Amino acid sequence: MKSRWIVALLLAAAPAAAADDFRFDTSDKKIAVWGRGAELPRTYFDEWLPAVFERTLVFRRFDPGGGALEWIFTGDRAGFTVRLDSAGVRLTQRFYDSFGFNPQEKMPRHPERVWQESSAALPAPPRSLRVILDHRLGLAVAVDGQEVLRQTCVFDVRHHQLAFSGAQGTIEGSLERPAPADIVVRVDPARRYQTMLGFGGITTPMAWRELSDAGKRRWWQLLREYNLLLHREYPMGTRLHPDMRNLDDLRDASPHYYGDNFPNGEISDFDYLREIHRIGGKVLFEFWDLPPWAVQPEAYARAMVRYCRLSRDRAGAPPDIVGIQNERTLPAATWQEMTTRLRDELDRAGFRSVRIHMQDASTLQAGIRSVEAFRPVWEKIDFSASHVYDYQQFFTDPDGFDPLLREFARAAPDKPFLSTEISVNNPAWQVASYRLALAMGELYHKNLALANASALLYCWLLLNVEQPSYGATRSLFVPDPAHGFLPIASSYQLRVFGAYSRKIREGMVRLEASATDPDLLVTAFAGAKGEGTLVMLNRSPRPLRVSVERQGKPFRIRETADPYRENAAEPVPGGAVAVDPGAIVTLATEAGDNQTKLP
Repeated sequence: MKSRWIVALLLAAAPAAAADDFRFDTSDKKIAVWGRGAELPRTYFDEWLPAVFERTLVFRRFDPGGGALEWIFTGDRAGFTVRLDSAGVRLTQRFYDSFGFNPQEKMPRHPERVWQESSAALPAPPRSLRVILDHRLGLAVAVDGQEVLRQTCVFDVRHHQLAFSGAQGTIEGSLERPAPADIVVRVDPARRYQTMLGFGGITTPMAWRELSDAGKRRWWQLLREYNLLLHREYPMGTRLHPDMRNLDDLRDASPHYYGDNFPNGEISDFDYLREIHRIGGKVLFEFWDLPPWAVQPEAYARAMVRYCRLSRDRAGAPPDIVGIQNERTLPAATWQEMTTRLRDELDRAGFRSVRIHMQDASTLQAGIRSVEAFRPVWEKIDFSASHVYDYQQFFTDPDGFDPLLREFARAAPDKPFLSTEISVNNPAWQVASYRLALAMGELYHKNLALANASALLYCWLLLNVEQPSYGATRSLFVPDPAHGFLPIASSYQLRVFGAYSRKIREGMVRLEASATDPDLLVTAFAGAKGEGTLVMLNRSPRPLRVSVERQGKPFRIRETADPYRENAAEPVPGGAVAVDPGAIVTLATEAGDNQTKLP
């Protein structure tokens, strides 16, 4: 019989959904509103909306006359309005966060630009109107339970209100919210999967040099706090001298441009690498473009060994893992010879502890093909590896990516998987919204639970940018010139990545975990000394009350990531754990080294 912790909770039936009444009647007295003239008082709903939600207006009377009811949703950058009258419904998205939206010929009261607009006719007066903002970056409007409009929506909203315009008419009803649902999560310690190596990404030296002394001290604190201890780098290519004397010369950094930003050059910084090793981190190294003198497999292997020697002498240690090459596609026979020669040269030079990962493909689909290309030298490598940029094609259908993840796991079941580069680089999704970060959170879960990833690495940890959308989607941190050149979170991406990285430590093993609701994505981990971590992502529009069945040390710390909480820590409450719609709740038995202490 399998051993289990059992924490049994008998939960009461869910209470009735909360409701807010509203009423508009044109016989009532209008009020003077500064900036808008005379109008009926609006109804303002007193709540901060979650990241994904479902809200329904139930009408007791809907007689708008010649007027219309407007349901207005607002956020810090943009908003949307649902306009309902006797003939139909219209959905309009608008951005209002840029002075550049102002037309020059006539200055409006505030900048605004319509982004999307669609409408539908109604055959009869509606009995209900529902708005759903879902985890698939979708915005849907339903009338009397039937969806009539759907748009893609990339931004966040926080508040909502009702307004009525018209010379005559009466509308009254109530607002309904979904009632909490009771969910059970079960953890089976007998079913064990991958052992974690950790989390991290690339810190470009061009951005690192922009930080002040105080900013650099803060940087090391942040790396430890967020457990971002895997440093990945690929240095200059064609400018690199055969003796590598210019490997850390900023003047020879290969420029890597994003828009009109300053170059974040690919180059090494041995002082930085020394500090990474000192705080217990690991270094992953590989070339992108090969220097012209190192394109042949034998010369390539010698160049890799030369880098290991330089790193040992100047940073105190060679890289922990070296990769065959970043994103470039070569003939299978060339990859195989590069791998064989690299392993032989590393061993001959005394670097037997340096491990090798296969070539990094840009997409998981290409990564599956690369696995087959490396099959003849499979015993020479220690890790499978791939980027997962093709996931962006599935933001509106995240589960559609699952077959590719499972296929990769089947193709390379006997090698730990390094998910070596994750970010948002598709122009269609270049926005600093929590909902976009939540979509990436689903990928982190799927990488861990379906592809058995041992490491997750965001593309850039620190990136120097001028145009902020590049920082918000490509990097977790950016330097902040306005506040003493300190490193700050570039967007919501950090807190969502941190929901996984902060409490899933190196050496932990993933355990089987399941939830009675498929929209609660759960991953569980255990350490060698009984430590435990459980990450729960609620992608449903309902609040959940979760009871956990597991064994071992009790959870003591709860961290929450959502639009309003940045990995906020608090003690674990007794009984069920609340997980709001769109929130990620991380439960842990230990605070962890250099982690935020409880208030």
